[in-house]
Amino acid sequence: MLFEQMQINSRRAERSSLIAFVQQFARGAVFSFLLFSCDATAATLPTGFSETTIAGGLSQPTAMDFTPDGRLFVCLQAGSLRVIKNGSLLATPFLTRTVDSSGERGLLGVAFDPNFPTNQFVYIYYTVPGSPAHNRVSRVTASGDVELANSEIVLMDLDNLSSATNHNGGAIHFGPDGKLYVAVGENANPANAQTLSNRLGKVLRINADGSIPGDNPFFNSASGANRSIWALGLRNPFTFAFQPGTTRMLINDVGQSAWEEINDGIAGSNYGWNICEGACSPPNANFRDPIFQYGHGTSSTTGCAIVGGGFYNPATVQFPASFVGKYFFADLCSGWVRLFDPVTRTASDFASGISQPVDLKVAADGSLYYLSIGSAAAFRIQFNGTPPSIATPPASQTVTEGQPVTFTVAASGTTPFTYQWQRNMSDISGANSSSYMISSTTSADNGARFRCIVTNAFGNATSDEATLTVQPPAPVLLAEQDDRAVALESPVMFRDPFPLIDAVNLSPDTQTRIMLFGMNLDLLAGETISAMTAQAQDAQNNYPMPVESLTPLFAVPAVKQLIVKLPPNLPTGQEVLISVTLHGQTSNKVRVLIR
Repeated sequence: MLFEQMQINSRRAERSSLIAFVQQFARGAVFSFLLFSCDATAATLPTGFSETTIAGGLSQPTAMDFTPDGRLFVCLQAGSLRVIKNGSLLATPFLTRTVDSSGERGLLGVAFDPNFPTNQFVYIYYTVPGSPAHNRVSRVTASGDVELANSEIVLMDLDNLSSATNHNGGAIHFGPDGKLYVAVGENANPANAQTLSNRLGKVLRINADGSIPGDNPFFNSASGANRSIWALGLRNPFTFAFQPGTTRMLINDVGQSAWEEINDGIAGSNYGWNICEGACSPPNANFRDPIFQYGHGTSSTTGCAIVGGGFYNPATVQFPASFVGKYFFADLCSGWVRLFDPVTRTASDFASGISQPVDLKVAADGSLYYLSIGSAAAFRIQFNGTPPSIATPPASQTVTEGQPVTFTVAASGTTPFTYQWQRNMSDISGANSSSYMISSTTSADNGARFRCIVTNAFGNATSDEATLTVQPPAPVLLAEQDDRAVALESPVMFRDPFPLIDAVNLSPDTQTRIMLFGMNLDLLAGETISAMTAQAQDAQNNYPMPVESLTPLFAVPAVKQLIVKLPPNLPTGQEVLISVTLHGQTSNKVRVLIR
């Protein structure tokens, strides 16, 4: 059953029981039209999303599509094609056809020519009354918001239908190749799906003028009009969609009693109906399994009939970035809309509580539209929340080894936020606040890169990276308070903790050396003593001094002894301040009295 007409004889029946009745009898169908009216009911949406009723009074809607200028055309099963323009339903239908609307028949599909702005061509799929009836694809020309009189050109009359009024398919869309794709049900005869002798239970591919492309996959193995077959083995492919900007096509096939399917639309594929429903078990190499399937039931992840399909790749992205590239689909009986990820092949919840959704479309402005049979209305879902954006990224910092460092990020958007700091692009366990602190830096932290991922209910944002530079600690010369060394005539002087003595002249130039003791004087790998400099300072001048030796103190390796050579022009009879510089950092100053 697709549009099975159901008689409700008791006005006292509760709406919930009616829906249950639909669910019971619509298994294997796309949807069932009910001969009663329902008030529009609000869907349950994620935080930050809201919906608006765009138009009501759409009795038994079946499909919809947007024109390039933003008008929304809605097919009604009874044969009218209605226009929603600037948020209002126009009083005059675009066209009305006399159709066979029994069961699941009627006006079932609409599409617009890729060159619609210039040629104004509109394509429709509908059931032509007769004995027997058949489905037809026609082209008409628009004249403003109505069809141009006598402009209809029949492109394709499909195979005659049996007395079964279900499984008609009806979706039509132009592919990225400029060809018109047509989804056709198997008319409740499973054998139709597995033969190339008719076009039922297939996806067809034709040129915009109705002719058949010579590169169709069965062009040489089928004959006549059947050369239009592009894929087979389908039960009731009521909806399908192409992903904008790509050649990808997903086909929704309505199952019988077990599985609803999303299939990769690939030329020449056989999707297995009725040898398989859902993935073949055991696997069968002759058939292409669905990339996603869900079972029958009444839960938030099960249903009875898959309907509607739309990729979220709009010209203007309105929803959070995480939605881009995902595929919306709905279930008629369970009344939900879910989001399928073609990469992971998993689905997540999006909306629920919809009264019999039947079609979905993503608009150019990034809104999601859905048609509701139960509400006889079209709705627009918009995103109102704001995903995070980085207002102030963490700043690169330079610290001395052993010092603490703190990185901070600030974000704008809808709160609350969650935070995840990363070091060199890997998550830091427990670093989940707006700042991240290292209490004591080490040389291993030098060059590390830090960034933060900020997330809220509507998306996430990643900050730029900040680089941490860790410098070795400043050299420290050992000295006691008010300590003073005295440079005598001896060529070498020893500074505390050793006493000053008249030492033997150890150098041939007879210039005085001074031995100092200090810490944090480690050379880096590959460095020589030339990396360290020393200087003496009096009230007027600085006097550079070479460092001639640097060795660890045997008993205390952390303490280094260094020997510096006093310059010959150093004035005598005064105190000077001596310091050393290593890696851009200068030590404390110690006093030396020059005599």
